[in-house]
Amino acid sequence: MQDNENMELEEQDGADEQEEPPGPSQGTSYQDDEDGSTCPVCLEAWTNCGDHRMCALKCGHLFGHKCILRWLDVQTKKCCPTCKKPVRRSDLRFIYAKKLIAVDNVELESLRVQLETALAQKNSALQNVSKYISREHVLKAEIEQLKRRVQELTSGCKATDLKLAVNRVRLYMEKNLEICSKNGCRDCKVFDISVQQDALLVTSRAPSDLFGAFGVKQFSLSNYKPIKFIPIHKEPIRDMCLHPTVNSLVLTVSTEKKFKVTETHNTSSQSVSLDSAPWACTWNPRNSNEFFIGTQNGTVSLYDLRKIIEPKLSLSVLGDFSPVVSMIAIQEPSGSDIIVAARLNAVWAFECYPDGSFNRHILPLEGPFLSLRYDKETKQILVSSRPNKNMPFARHTVCHLEKTRDPDLISCNTVYSFKGGSTAKLLAKTSCFAPNNIVAGHHETRKSILLFSVNTGEEVGSCPTNDNLVFDMNSFETPGGDKFLTYLNERKIEFFKFNVA
Repeated sequence: MQDNENMELEEQDGADEQEEPPGPSQGTSYQDDEDGSTCPVCLEAWTNCGDHRMCALKCGHLFGHKCILRWLDVQTKKCCPTCKKPVRRSDLRFIYAKKLIAVDNVELESLRVQLETALAQKNSALQNVSKYISREHVLKAEIEQLKRRVQELTSGCKATDLKLAVNRVRLYMEKNLEICSKNGCRDCKVFDISVQQDALLVTSRAPSDLFGAFGVKQFSLSNYKPIKFIPIHKEPIRDMCLHPTVNSLVLTVSTEKKFKVTETHNTSSQSVSLDSAPWACTWNPRNSNEFFIGTQNGTVSLYDLRKIIEPKLSLSVLGDFSPVVSMIAIQEPSGSDIIVAARLNAVWAFECYPDGSFNRHILPLEGPFLSLRYDKETKQILVSSRPNKNMPFARHTVCHLEKTRDPDLISCNTVYSFKGGSTAKLLAKTSCFAPNNIVAGHHETRKSILLFSVNTGEEVGSCPTNDNLVFDMNSFETPGGDKFLTYLNERKIEFFKFNVA
């Protein structure tokens, strides 16, 4: 019996020496569907226990345990029946699996290669995007330099000359006028100046509590002496503006939901009640009889002195009912008028046509907004804004309007944006244009009014604010050539004189 087994093993060994077992790449039955469940030596199914349980060699090929032992016993050169790599008995490892089936992963490998290629392409694209972003920053810096250069050339002097000129700007305290003697009184919020009429008008409470009225105090601009108090409203005045040509007319809006046009010489007035409290007002530069009123519900209305009861035109934005905090009116040579209205969180430009129609355009500026100013000589707009979540500081932005006809659009181009303080506690007019192409803006953090050059974008001077409260700010030039910056706090109006060497 033992001899017969030895003869069978020798015959099997001889057959193995004559013909090598087919490898996995030779396309034999090793690739068949049954290959995952049969022993390649005896071609019988292996088991998960017993003497024919499945085991693996170091090279990874699988066999029945008794078959591989018998193979190794009869081989002089111990090797794997499949790949002929050297084998030791200690290399045998049992495989604890009920059934082993090989999965065709050619498609999976192909997809993996495609994924790696796509990832490589993505990384290359991201690197290119990073390069383009860096290039964009460089180009923006070059554009800003070119803008400054254009402004320098336009002004007709070199950059060094500009810097020398603006750096010599100094402000000196000329005078301060007490408007209210009460501490904590915030009834004095707005003032306006008429150099032609030698008049300074400041909103205030009546000097005597007997009448309990609110109006304007009139001072002489040349000698700073008080002239008279003109009672106008029963509640505090929110905004005021003198007529641009008829300086004896003053337009005021009050929290009592009324606006009035008052003649300062004889204190006569025309009064109109509104459904919503008016917040801002301005005269129409094209027509001396017309003016605009901005209300708490976001409506801008055009009124005429000759028929003041009803508005001639109402401008509104569908869905936006935020208050109008400030307005400016711009006269266009084409015959249309542009009303720029700053609401709390948006600035709208209304283009009004002679036939009564209008178009509205939102300007690309970030709020919340405080005030608007307009310089007729340079045709620039000054927009003051509070800090927001994107900009943790107040801003005083100089820009000018741009009009296009195809498409019909009004936008604005920013010249410079000057930083203010990290806070802006009051809803007030905290900036203005000043002589010599300078912008003055309140900086609460530094407790000062800073001066910036519109030519170079640099800070060129400052003046202190005593109690760090600024309700309104303005500048003017006397007939003698003296230039002043003046601002209003809760008790006084202070005058600073420019001294340019």
